[in-house]
Amino acid sequence: MSKINTRANTRVRQPETVRITVSIPATVNMFLRKRVPKRQISQFVADAISEKIPVYVAKNSKNSYLRELLEYREKVKHPMTTKQIITAINKGRL
Repeated sequence: MSKINTRANTRVRQPETVRITVSIPATVNMFLRKRVPKRQISQFVADAISEKIPVYVAKNSKNSYLRELLEYREKVKHPMTTKQIITAINKGRL
């Protein structure tokens, strides 16, 4: 009978990560190094990109209503985030 590694079973499985190389402006690099805690820059950048993906997809969508809604939100500084707007649209609330 083999032993069960209880330590491994209690860990939360993280999604697979991939190392990439990107070029960023020097000012952005300075900001990251000064403001983001060490060893958290990758997570900060991944979170920022994850927030931008729905916006990019929506802006490049064939759905003109969605594009117009996002453009309007940018003009009037609507309090709802883009993610909240897209979620509401998907639920049929907007």
